[in-house]
Amino acid sequence: MATLRLCELVAVPGAAAVTLDVAAGATAALAAAPPIGTAVARVVSGLAAPVAGRVLVGDREVTALPPSQRRIAYVPAGGALLPHLTVRRNIAYGQRRRERVREMADAWTATVVDRLELAPTLELRPHLLSEAQRFRVALARAVACLPEVLVIDLPTGPAGGGRLTDLVGRLSPANTPGVAVLVCTADPGSLADVPVVAEVGR
Repeated sequence: MATLRLCELVAVPGAAAVTLDVAAGATAALAAAPPIGTAVARVVSGLAAPVAGRVLVGDREVTALPPSQRRIAYVPAGGALLPHLTVRRNIAYGQRRRERVREMADAWTATVVDRLELAPTLELRPHLLSEAQRFRVALARAVACLPEVLVIDLPTGPAGGGRLTDLVGRLSPANTPGVAVLVCTADPGSLADVPVVAEVGR
Protein backbone atom coordinates (compact mmCIF):
# COMPACT_ATOMS: atom_id res chain seq x y z
CA MET A 1 0.00 0.00 0.00
CA ALA A 2 1.18 3.54 -0.71
CA THR A 3 0.52 7.24 -0.25
CA LEU A 4 -1.40 9.12 -2.95
CA ARG A 5 0.24 12.43 -3.85
CA LEU A 6 -1.19 15.13 -6.08
CA CYS A 7 1.39 17.76 -7.00
CA GLU A 8 0.03 21.06 -8.40
CA LEU A 9 -2.63 19.09 -10.25
CA VAL A 10 -4.96 21.08 -12.52
CA ALA A 11 -7.81 18.93 -13.79
CA VAL A 12 -9.67 21.45 -15.98
CA PRO A 13 -8.66 24.80 -17.48
CA GLY A 14 -9.21 27.65 -15.05
CA ALA A 15 -9.41 25.49 -11.94
CA ALA A 16 -7.04 25.97 -9.04
CA ALA A 17 -4.11 23.59 -8.65
CA VAL A 18 -4.45 20.82 -6.07
CA THR A 19 -1.59 19.64 -3.89
CA LEU A 20 -2.32 16.99 -1.26
CA ASP A 21 -1.12 13.75 0.31
CA VAL A 22 -3.34 10.87 1.43
CA ALA A 23 -1.39 8.27 3.38
CA ALA A 24 -1.94 4.53 3.07
CA GLY A 25 -4.84 3.59 5.31
CA ALA A 26 -6.16 7.16 5.51
CA THR A 27 -9.36 8.64 4.10
CA ALA A 28 -9.47 12.30 3.07
CA ALA A 29 -11.85 14.60 1.22
CA LEU A 30 -11.32 17.06 -1.60
CA ALA A 31 -14.06 19.71 -1.52
CA ALA A 32 -15.05 20.85 -5.00
CA ALA A 33 -18.11 21.62 -7.09
CA PRO A 34 -19.33 18.45 -8.87
CA PRO A 35 -17.86 19.18 -12.34
CA ILE A 36 -14.43 19.93 -10.91
CA GLY A 37 -14.50 17.13 -8.34
CA THR A 38 -15.45 14.62 -11.02
CA ALA A 39 -12.70 15.96 -13.28
CA VAL A 40 -10.10 15.53 -10.52
CA ALA A 41 -11.32 11.98 -9.81
CA ARG A 42 -11.10 11.05 -13.49
CA VAL A 43 -7.63 12.56 -13.87
CA VAL A 44 -6.30 10.76 -10.79
CA SER A 45 -7.79 7.50 -12.05
CA GLY A 46 -6.25 7.91 -15.50
CA LEU A 47 -9.50 8.39 -17.41
CA ALA A 48 -8.55 11.93 -18.45
CA ALA A 49 -5.31 13.85 -18.87
CA PRO A 50 -4.47 16.74 -16.53
CA VAL A 51 -3.96 20.29 -17.69
CA ALA A 52 -0.88 20.39 -15.46
CA GLY A 53 0.68 18.69 -12.46
CA ARG A 54 1.55 15.16 -11.38
CA VAL A 55 -0.05 12.12 -9.74
CA LEU A 56 2.13 9.82 -7.63
CA VAL A 57 1.38 6.54 -5.88
CA GLY A 58 4.14 6.12 -3.34
CA ASP A 59 7.37 6.80 -5.24
CA ARG A 60 5.83 5.96 -8.63
CA GLU A 61 4.72 8.77 -10.91
CA VAL A 62 1.62 7.51 -12.69
CA THR A 63 0.52 10.71 -14.46
CA ALA A 64 1.13 9.29 -17.94
CA LEU A 65 0.19 5.67 -17.19
CA PRO A 66 -3.07 4.06 -18.34
CA PRO A 67 -5.62 3.16 -15.63
CA SER A 68 -4.67 -0.53 -15.66
CA GLN A 69 -1.11 0.27 -14.56
CA ARG A 70 -1.85 2.79 -11.83
CA ARG A 71 -3.17 0.53 -9.04
CA ILE A 72 -5.85 3.18 -8.49
CA ALA A 73 -9.51 2.13 -8.29
CA TYR A 74 -12.38 4.50 -9.07
CA VAL A 75 -15.98 4.68 -7.86
CA PRO A 76 -17.85 7.09 -10.16
CA ALA A 77 -20.74 9.22 -8.96
CA GLY A 78 -23.80 7.00 -8.67
CA GLY A 79 -21.67 3.85 -8.80
CA ALA A 80 -22.16 3.28 -12.55
CA LEU A 81 -23.14 -0.37 -12.08
CA LEU A 82 -23.89 -2.32 -15.25
CA PRO A 83 -27.69 -2.77 -15.18
CA HIS A 84 -27.76 -5.99 -17.23
CA LEU A 85 -25.34 -7.80 -14.89
CA THR A 86 -26.02 -9.33 -11.50
CA VAL A 87 -24.23 -8.06 -8.40
CA ARG A 88 -21.87 -11.03 -8.63
CA ARG A 89 -20.92 -10.22 -12.23
CA ASN A 90 -20.64 -6.49 -11.53
CA ILE A 91 -18.12 -7.22 -8.79
CA ALA A 92 -16.24 -9.71 -10.97
CA TYR A 93 -16.02 -7.03 -13.66
CA GLY A 94 -13.67 -5.12 -11.36
CA GLN A 95 -11.21 -8.01 -11.46
CA ARG A 96 -10.45 -7.47 -15.14
CA ARG A 97 -7.62 -5.13 -14.07
CA ARG A 98 -6.13 -7.36 -11.41
CA GLU A 99 -2.42 -8.03 -11.61
CA ARG A 100 -2.02 -10.59 -8.82
CA VAL A 101 -2.47 -14.34 -8.59
CA ARG A 102 -6.02 -15.40 -9.46
CA GLU A 103 -6.53 -17.41 -6.27
CA MET A 104 -5.58 -14.43 -4.11
CA ALA A 105 -7.93 -12.09 -6.00
CA ASP A 106 -10.81 -14.58 -5.81
CA ALA A 107 -10.32 -15.10 -2.08
CA TRP A 108 -10.12 -11.35 -1.50
CA THR A 109 -13.32 -10.73 -3.46
CA ALA A 110 -15.16 -13.30 -1.34
CA THR A 111 -13.87 -11.53 1.78
CA VAL A 112 -15.09 -8.13 0.56
CA VAL A 113 -18.53 -9.53 -0.29
CA ASP A 114 -18.76 -10.87 3.25
CA ARG A 115 -17.49 -7.69 4.91
CA LEU A 116 -19.92 -5.48 2.96
CA GLU A 117 -22.82 -7.88 3.65
CA LEU A 118 -23.55 -8.40 -0.04
CA ALA A 119 -23.93 -12.19 -0.13
CA PRO A 120 -27.79 -12.09 -0.16
CA THR A 121 -27.72 -9.76 -3.19
CA LEU A 122 -25.27 -11.59 -5.46
CA GLU A 123 -27.87 -12.88 -7.94
CA LEU A 124 -29.86 -9.62 -8.05
CA ARG A 125 -29.58 -6.88 -10.65
CA PRO A 126 -28.81 -3.30 -9.57
CA HIS A 127 -32.36 -1.94 -9.99
CA LEU A 128 -33.52 -4.29 -7.21
CA LEU A 129 -31.03 -2.87 -4.70
CA SER A 130 -31.30 0.04 -2.33
CA GLU A 131 -29.09 3.09 -2.91
CA ALA A 132 -26.86 2.05 -0.02
CA GLN A 133 -26.49 -1.49 -1.42
CA ARG A 134 -25.60 -0.16 -4.88
CA PHE A 135 -22.89 1.98 -3.32
CA ARG A 136 -21.47 -1.05 -1.51
CA VAL A 137 -21.45 -3.05 -4.74
CA ALA A 138 -19.57 -0.23 -6.46
CA LEU A 139 -17.02 -0.25 -3.62
CA ALA A 140 -16.64 -4.03 -3.85
CA ARG A 141 -16.15 -3.86 -7.63
CA ALA A 142 -13.49 -1.16 -7.22
CA VAL A 143 -11.40 -2.99 -4.63
CA ALA A 144 -11.69 -6.43 -6.26
CA CYS A 145 -8.51 -5.63 -8.20
CA LEU A 146 -6.54 -5.05 -4.94
CA PRO A 147 -5.70 -1.37 -5.54
CA GLU A 148 -3.32 0.75 -3.52
CA VAL A 149 -5.50 3.87 -3.90
CA LEU A 150 -9.28 4.29 -4.05
CA VAL A 151 -10.86 7.44 -5.53
CA ILE A 152 -14.56 8.00 -4.82
CA ASP A 153 -16.62 10.62 -6.65
CA LEU A 154 -19.31 11.30 -4.04
CA PRO A 155 -20.89 14.71 -4.66
CA THR A 156 -23.66 14.51 -2.05
CA GLY A 157 -22.34 12.33 0.75
CA PRO A 158 -22.45 8.58 1.48
CA ALA A 159 -25.41 6.62 0.19
CA GLY A 160 -27.78 5.67 2.96
CA GLY A 161 -26.31 8.30 5.27
CA GLY A 162 -23.81 5.94 6.90
CA ARG A 163 -20.31 6.73 8.06
CA LEU A 164 -17.99 6.33 5.11
CA THR A 165 -14.99 5.34 7.21
CA ASP A 166 -16.96 2.39 8.60
CA LEU A 167 -17.19 1.00 5.07
CA VAL A 168 -13.68 2.00 4.00
CA GLY A 169 -12.22 0.17 6.98
CA ARG A 170 -13.52 -3.08 5.49
CA LEU A 171 -11.82 -2.61 2.11
CA SER A 172 -8.21 -3.60 2.83
CA PRO A 173 -6.71 -7.02 3.57
CA ALA A 174 -5.68 -7.71 7.16
CA ASN A 175 -2.11 -6.96 8.20
CA THR A 176 -1.63 -4.26 5.54
CA PRO A 177 -1.37 -0.47 5.96
CA GLY A 178 -4.63 -0.14 4.04
CA VAL A 179 -5.74 1.62 0.90
CA ALA A 180 -5.40 5.41 0.56
CA VAL A 181 -8.89 6.83 -0.08
CA LEU A 182 -9.60 10.20 -1.70
CA VAL A 183 -13.24 11.32 -1.71
CA CYS A 184 -14.17 14.12 -4.13
CA THR A 185 -17.29 15.81 -2.79
CA ALA A 186 -19.28 19.02 -3.03
CA ASP A 187 -20.75 18.36 0.42
CA PRO A 188 -17.90 17.79 2.91
CA GLY A 189 -20.27 18.54 5.78
CA SER A 190 -21.97 15.19 5.13
CA LEU A 191 -18.65 13.42 5.77
CA ALA A 192 -18.22 14.33 9.41
CA ASP A 193 -15.72 11.52 9.92
CA VAL A 194 -13.53 12.45 6.91
CA PRO A 195 -11.05 15.36 7.09
CA VAL A 196 -10.97 17.85 4.21
CA VAL A 197 -7.39 18.09 2.98
CA ALA A 198 -7.95 20.46 0.05
CA GLU A 199 -10.56 22.67 -1.59
CA VAL A 200 -10.62 23.57 -5.26
CA GLY A 201 -12.70 25.91 -7.39
CA ARG A 202 -12.39 28.20 -10.35
